[in-house]
Amino acid sequence: MKTYITSILVLFLLVPVLTTSEEKKGFTLDEMLDLGLNNSPVLLAKAQEVEAKKAAFQASKRLTNPELAYQTGKGELYDTPGKRNTNSLSLSQYLENPFKRHYRVLMFENEWQASEHFYHFSKIEITFEIKRLFYKVLLLKNEEELSRKNLSSLEETYQLILKRVELGETRELEAIKLRVETLKAKNELNKIRTELRLAKENLNKFLGNSLPADFSILGKLGYRPLQIDEQSLLEKALLSHPLIKGKERDLEFAESQLKHVKWQRLPDFELSGFIRNELDGQNKGIGISLDIPLWNFKSREIAEAESLYQKQNHELKALKMEIVTEVKARLNEQRYSEQTIRIFHEGLLKQAEESLKISEQSYKQGEISLLDYLDSQRTYTSIIKDYQESLYAWNTTQAALEKAIGEGIK
Repeated sequence: MKTYITSILVLFLLVPVLTTSEEKKGFTLDEMLDLGLNNSPVLLAKAQEVEAKKAAFQASKRLTNPELAYQTGKGELYDTPGKRNTNSLSLSQYLENPFKRHYRVLMFENEWQASEHFYHFSKIEITFEIKRLFYKVLLLKNEEELSRKNLSSLEETYQLILKRVELGETRELEAIKLRVETLKAKNELNKIRTELRLAKENLNKFLGNSLPADFSILGKLGYRPLQIDEQSLLEKALLSHPLIKGKERDLEFAESQLKHVKWQRLPDFELSGFIRNELDGQNKGIGISLDIPLWNFKSREIAEAESLYQKQNHELKALKMEIVTEVKARLNEQRYSEQTIRIFHEGLLKQAEESLKISEQSYKQGEISLLDYLDSQRTYTSIIKDYQESLYAWNTTQAALEKAIGEGIK
């Protein structure tokens, strides 16, 4: 019984090892987004920046450390000969005026919150790049498959023509022409495969190179009509876009800085307590000191802070106009892509397939020339490629629209 239980425990421990030893090769878009958001060096660096600014904000609320001073010496008496040891001990605490302190802490808080919003937008940018490259890989995979089928069809037809040439049913020139077309198709296939490899490498770069070199993607270039209201999208973008919220925190930082500089005209205080052993006895007491803004009334600093506040205010207005323009542009591109895809779905794809089948049968039966057959095949390939590129454009435009409004579209 003991041996049986031990065997079960060993098997239980080995199961995770056996499972993880087989590397996963196929990844969906959601899985790649998770990998990218967790492993991107850019995001990891920005996350550390946010943590540093948060720590600075928390530290800004603490008081400065008190200062402890001790002095010792030997004093000489004036009226009688002799010496006596002297010493003193003092403890002082710097106290910032409460108004100045409030706005100083607020500055650090606004800086931290702004960095959080900008970090969130960096996540949106990484998400867009991953989606764009994911769709690019899907497009190239579809083009590779189309090119491979086209090459296979040309090679099959080439073998058919060679037999016809041997039988004297057609001229050798047609075989030469088709051989040239076959070589062109091979070259096109190699070109697509090279682009596909580079696109996968770029995609893996945004994932922190966390995938094996021979990874594959799972998914397809889909399409579903979207009912989008332009006005609601604009309102959502202006209300919640991370760049706008971050710039609003920058504006509040500039406002806090301006008030902080103005309140510097009110002096800070320093409280102290002391005990001194002097020549003629012991002296104990407390003290208070403050700086008097007599020569420096902070005029230059206030002018600079006011200029920074106005600068941030203008930049916020410019950013809002830029985002409105970007949302409208991406929305128009989305609508154009939908119109293009509808043309294909309304009959163009079906007509292209039927035309290719008819031309293949007609050529095999000798009813049309080789040039006519090759033209029909090029037309079909061009239509399918245009359709795939339209799907790619629709998906990437949707990702760009999500980036423009600062959040996903459901």
